[in-house]
Amino acid sequence: MGTTQLINSLDEESTGEKPQNYRILVVDDNENCAITMLLTMEMLGHTAQMALDGPSAIALAKSFQPDIVLLDIGLPGMNGYEICQAMRKEPVLQNTIFIAQTGWGQKEHRERSKEAGFDYHLVKPIDIKALKNILLVLDKSKVLS
Repeated sequence: MGTTQLINSLDEESTGEKPQNYRILVVDDNENCAITMLLTMEMLGHTAQMALDGPSAIALAKSFQPDIVLLDIGLPGMNGYEICQAMRKEPVLQNTIFIAQTGWGQKEHRERSKEAGFDYHLVKPIDIKALKNILLVLDKSKVLS
């Protein structure tokens, strides 16, 4: 999807409801995908940073303290499951929401995501409307808590 198509898609899919501003960490070894998602999150009004590998993601998460981590699973070296498990152990990330963003969508991948500590599992290409709906659900759950 090109930038113009993405912007049009964001405009067309607006529900009128806007989620609050979240701090979002995007982790993907494909730099173009990471940049696209980072820019998309910024266009939606969020503060976003990105990392391209596991060790960088963990270090950045400790200082950035994101509300949400959008994490690719198929990373070289340390995979997304391992990164999620490592981040879950960090005291400053105890309230962080983890969303898998991956090309792997079979039942066993979704189950493994849940076991690793992911809260949501989205299959690439990411449906921006589905992601926006997750953010709105998170807003409503915060109001109810």
